[in-house]
Amino acid sequence: MTKEDVLQKANDYCSEKGYTSETLTDDFKEKFSGFFAKKYAEDTPIDAEGVDEDLKFHLDSVFSATSNWAKSKQVEFEEKENDYKSQIEELNKKVGKVKTVKEPVIPKEVQEQLDELKMFKNEEAKKSKFKDIMEIAKKGIRQDLHKSFETFAKGIDVVLDKEDKEQAKAMVERFQEIFKDSIGDIKPLAPQQTRKRDEEVFASLKRVKV
Repeated sequence: MTKEDVLQKANDYCSEKGYTSETLTDDFKEKFSGFFAKKYAEDTPIDAEGVDEDLKFHLDSVFSATSNWAKSKQVEFEEKENDYKSQIEELNKKVGKVKTVKEPVIPKEVQEQLDELKMFKNEEAKKSKFKDIMEIAKKGIRQDLHKSFETFAKGIDVVLDKEDKEQAKAMVERFQEIFKDSIGDIKPLAPQQTRKRDEEVFASLKRVKV
């Protein structure tokens, strides 16, 4: 009997019994066929029926042993799984018993004082920022218009988290837009223009004899 003959018989019997490759693998059947072929070599007188019975006995024995091993491993796995689940449940119970730390409740009177303090600090910060913005803005406005610009700017609420230059630019542009028709260009005069205007003012003054 050759190895190929044994392998064919083994596959046929496994198909007949429903032995899957998970219990009797192809690798096992390959090795088993080689072993069984050596046991019943071609020069060994054999009984065909006896050989078949011997082959089936070996395959049944291996399948039974493999199945029992798989079952024992399954039971072992299930026991460990149940043990882990029990440990998790115990931990969850302990966590549930831990008291949740509540945030402290601030008395109403204290909260009102805190709000007032916050508002005061906010107003002071706005005053300081307004002053800085005005210094930047006035650099782009004629000297003779500074008073008018200050009056105009009093109604503007500055934004603390916005750049000073950006807010100063917006103020100047808005001032120019509103009073353009009445005051014309608001840009500062050049030194030469300032001197000429001063000369015109002095010339218009009446001279007094001493």
